[in-house]
Amino acid sequence: MKSDSLSRRPGGLIRRLSHGGLCTLLALALTPMLPTDAGAALRKKESVSVAAATNPQPAADDIVLPMPGGLHMAFRLVAVPARGLLWDMPLRPGRDDAANNDRAFYDRRYDAALSAPFALEDLPAGWRKLAPKGNNYFYLVAKYEVTRLQYAAVMGDTPPDSANLSADAADPVTDISWYDAVAFTRRYTEWLLQNAPDSLPRFAGDNRNVGFVRLPTETEWEYAARGGQFAGSQQLSQEDFFVMADGATFADYAVYRPGDGGRAAEEINGIGSRKPNPLGLYDTAGNAAEMVLEPFRFSVAGRLHGSAGGMVRKGGSFLSGEAEIMPGRREETPFFLQDGPAHARDLGFRPVISGINTPGGSRPDALVAEWNKAGEDRGPFPDQQQASRNPLEELDRLLAAAPNEGTRKNLLALRNTIKENNIMQERQKQLEAQSLLRTGLYLIETIRNYASRQQSLDSQLVLMKQDLKHAKGDMKQRLQKLITQSTEARKQYGTGIERTLSFYLSKLQEAAKLDKALFADCMNQLGKDFPGEDVFNGNMRRNMDIFTRQTEEARRGKALDRRRIQQQILAK
Repeated sequence: MKSDSLSRRPGGLIRRLSHGGLCTLLALALTPMLPTDAGAALRKKESVSVAAATNPQPAADDIVLPMPGGLHMAFRLVAVPARGLLWDMPLRPGRDDAANNDRAFYDRRYDAALSAPFALEDLPAGWRKLAPKGNNYFYLVAKYEVTRLQYAAVMGDTPPDSANLSADAADPVTDISWYDAVAFTRRYTEWLLQNAPDSLPRFAGDNRNVGFVRLPTETEWEYAARGGQFAGSQQLSQEDFFVMADGATFADYAVYRPGDGGRAAEEINGIGSRKPNPLGLYDTAGNAAEMVLEPFRFSVAGRLHGSAGGMVRKGGSFLSGEAEIMPGRREETPFFLQDGPAHARDLGFRPVISGINTPGGSRPDALVAEWNKAGEDRGPFPDQQQASRNPLEELDRLLAAAPNEGTRKNLLALRNTIKENNIMQERQKQLEAQSLLRTGLYLIETIRNYASRQQSLDSQLVLMKQDLKHAKGDMKQRLQKLITQSTEARKQYGTGIERTLSFYLSKLQEAAKLDKALFADCMNQLGKDFPGEDVFNGNMRRNMDIFTRQTEEARRGKALDRRRIQQQILAK
């Protein structure tokens, strides 16, 4: 965090905003002393529309919730792939920044996981249409940083006069503490419950629990900032930024200080002044840095350190350099300074809408059923005659026949240990399946590249052999040498095709053994790695179709004929 961004002055934002007509009154008072055109220009400069301060870049798939004073706040639906309530998506937040060792224990990637509380049936009918296909759970994230106008509407004693808005009403609210941001989420939830209860998601079959507004966790924030469900697993785990449009630069997405002699931001901008990320969020990089829910911990040895410190700020601000606006950047800000709660002129927030993990309705029974099933089917012992038996079933038999409570307690502890280990293996199997399928896709591309180079050499060989018929002296010797080298290279490419094809066939056989639902989930996730319209992304999507079709043939027991499979891969 920049040293000049932290403010020790008590915040007077609500006082300033709730009496927000001050700038307008001053402008009106000065108007008679100015020419008519100049007065009109001043009023235009010192005013902003409600749309500019709430949703300046509306989209058809926005989820818009009401606010006090007739205002509104736009949210985006975030889908987290998961096979069940007790499953989650592995993530590694942070940055791969080996060159910057002095920040390694701040920003190094660490093991984390993400899911969300809402199932598809918990969402209002209109929202379900926005949900992607597949097994997902959901939360919502604000499309923009909370603006001064929105903050004043919730926190002020009276709603601001939307007909007379000052020019900074569309700026992200800053100079507030973490506690102020939390208070905003509480008061906004209370207002929604009293004035627009149907606008919040509710759990199916549960008449008591409802969704609520809160600050995002760091993992929720980073997943959304990287593009959410529109970012593939490879982008989430290996890239420092989200996929940008062709020809775009960081300055097209972020209000920040480039540090390369380019344009430098001198002040905070109104929301939505740059391009959105793949999820449709604005200003996740730059403009105002953003607070999250949990405290800062160091990243050490691939996990978060045990000491919980100050608040985490994410995304960088208009005062930040390029390294600071990366989604994985992690910075610590104190909750308090010696004169009270800390706040900074470049630090704001964006909320999420979430819910509890243990609502009523059918959820408790579903959770118990999923837990009872988790880790239970691990296959038979190698030497068992009955294929239906597995270690847990054997332990259940021993538990039923336990001679005393002590033996039963020890057997039960062993059973729980094995069950937990089985669950870990199930999660690992999902990661291994993604790696297997990704390998298969790249092997197809490798075969195609070898064949393309071989075809290119064939064309060159034809031309060189034609030229050889008329060549003499040194030219003839050089051509003969090139023909020999090209012929050897062509042979090596052919060997490369054969060896890669053999490896590919083994991956097809492994893929055919995967559970169909697991295969489909992994393919759906991998598809997000190749969204572009360029040749490479198009080829990779084509490879997905080939691999899926050939895996299904192998699953049905169709012989993996090398020639046929190679022809399918190389077909135009």
